[in-house]
Amino acid sequence: MNERVIYERRQIGWTMIGALLFGVLVRSAALARSPRKKKAARIAAVVNVASGLIMAFSTLTVRVTDRSIAWWFTLPALGRRLALDDIASVSAVRTSFLEGWGIHLTWHGWVWNVSGFNAVQITLRSGTRFAVGTPEPQALIEAVQRAREG
Repeated sequence: MNERVIYERRQIGWTMIGALLFGVLVRSAALARSPRKKKAARIAAVVNVASGLIMAFSTLTVRVTDRSIAWWFTLPALGRRLALDDIASVSAVRTSFLEGWGIHLTWHGWVWNVSGFNAVQITLRSGTRFAVGTPEPQALIEAVQRAREG
């Protein structure tokens, strides 16, 4: 049986993308001017591969269905999925500049964010917490509440 999508939002980390593109330009300029082109080309290749991996974390999609909430970076394999029955509460929170972007453990629990500081904290019945970044926390909270009711 297919799940009915109640809410879906993709957030793009433009700051992250811009910084990576700037880095590619700087590396390209340095490579063009380097007297040791082979060594510079190897370093640039390694840095470009690392940048590509970081780009895999440049968008965050959040989806609420009638049975679950899921969020992922670029590809669904880079994310989490939780059954609505496992959720004890959801609430709006603000992350700080110090908590940064990406995936990491903070006092909000595991934070998943690509841009901005608005997030929805999901607390599971087990006590585990996640903070999922979103530019519209209230819409996401309402979607989870509608899904749980309906």
